[in-house]
Amino acid sequence: MILSLFLPQLAYAGAWNLPPGDGQIITTYNYSRASEAFTDRDDFDTNVEFTKSELRVFYEHGLTKHVTAVVNAAHQTISFEGLSSAINFSDFDKTEIGLRYEIKRREGLAVSVQGSYILGGGPPESILDIGGRNDSFELRGLWGQSKEFKNDVIFFDAQAAFRTRNANRIEDWRTDLTLGWKDKKKLMVLLQGYHTQRNSFSRDLFTVPIQKRTKLQASIVYEYKKNRLVQIGYLHTLAGRNIVKEQAISIGTWRRY
Repeated sequence: MILSLFLPQLAYAGAWNLPPGDGQIITTYNYSRASEAFTDRDDFDTNVEFTKSELRVFYEHGLTKHVTAVVNAAHQTISFEGLSSAINFSDFDKTEIGLRYEIKRREGLAVSVQGSYILGGGPPESILDIGGRNDSFELRGLWGQSKEFKNDVIFFDAQAAFRTRNANRIEDWRTDLTLGWKDKKKLMVLLQGYHTQRNSFSRDLFTVPIQKRTKLQASIVYEYKKNRLVQIGYLHTLAGRNIVKEQAISIGTWRRY
């Protein structure tokens, strides 16, 4: 099997573009809880009760040999209670609409760049989320490598991005790493790390503190019939600052065409 044809069928958003006319829809449901929050003093606030239910849809479609369209949207229901605030939120999260351009492609390597417009949404600015609720722009670089063996493939995907509303200040920085294994039949295993950081800044005569969040997610994906897949995963917040310490389970389905 030719590796360059095999990897675009992987059920996650990576550096490898889809062929023209091909696409996939990934739908996931996540449920997370937290009873602690990372503070600004490198310790924990234990007076926290947090739950979140999220239904997320990721869609990508190959437009040309080098260009893929991307849409990423979610609806969230959040309940949060702390010593100084209480939040109940049920609405759409930020919605991403973008284009990914594949700069370089050869066997075992893919390099892409992606530009997106982010429609504002999500909960109020707080320890529940990083970044504001206003519209913004994102620029993302993607680099993927893979190694094909007789019966399986090992692959690695690294992504770095920043978001901004204007040229004056970058709102946040993002790094996503994926290490994966897939056999050539039905099974795939993913280990993914996500880091997001928003630096401190001044607004309306007061200082908005720095926010950091590092998450690790492990997932198993199974193709139960051609172009139909199911997924189960677990996510844990490893480290952070001024952010809740989430633990989450997720289930998902993939549909390819």
